Amino acid sequence: MRYTLFFTYCLLPLAYCLLPIAYCLLPIAYCLFPIASSLLPAPSAIQIND
Repeated sequence: MRYTLFFTYCLLPLAYCLLPIAYCLLPIAYCLFPIASSLLPAPSAIQIND
């Protein structure tokens, strides 16, 4: 029981610390996703073209 309390108290601040980083990286991912999808041919797009 002590170990679970330790892990929750140790991992919860880490999660709160990583959340703003995730919110910061999300727009970058949305910005880079069209570029990556245009560089890599998607199989679904190829099937639609056929």
